[in-house]
Amino acid sequence: MQRKIYLVRHAQAIPGSLQIPDEARTLTQEGENCSAYVGTFLKQKNSNLNLIISSHALRAHATALAIRNACHETIPIRIEKTLYSENKLEILKLLTVLPDSVDAVMLVGHYPTVVELHNYLASNKQLASMQTGELVALTIDSSWALVTGGMAKHEYTYHPLY
Repeated sequence: MQRKIYLVRHAQAIPGSLQIPDEARTLTQEGENCSAYVGTFLKQKNSNLNLIISSHALRAHATALAIRNACHETIPIRIEKTLYSENKLEILKLLTVLPDSVDAVMLVGHYPTVVELHNYLASNKQLASMQTGELVALTIDSSWALVTGGMAKHEYTYHPLY
């Protein structure tokens, strides 16, 4: 059975400062709009997305919420601090324990880790970077438990223009 992994770099956020810790940064209006466009795009593609896993950072969670609200409001969002880390192999573990009832999962995380995870998984394309709010779709032809490096195919990249 073919499964899909959507990797999303959180949308544009306000800059951090001494008063605003990195994890508390919120989305700008442009970031909110971009996230909604990504959700609309997935809805139009009939994405079959049935789980979103987001970093606990506010900007990532807000990105996940806006995507879900534009795509399909009943998709569950699970918060995982692991997505805030910079360890692609720890994030990979999140995929390998997914139940086979999940056909398509979205991971909303941070640069550079989402790019490193993509490059580890994809056999046909390597990315140098991802823009804020950008979506990358990968497909795999195995159960989640068997996901490992080089077994995914990069299907497409989407970033809304507005």
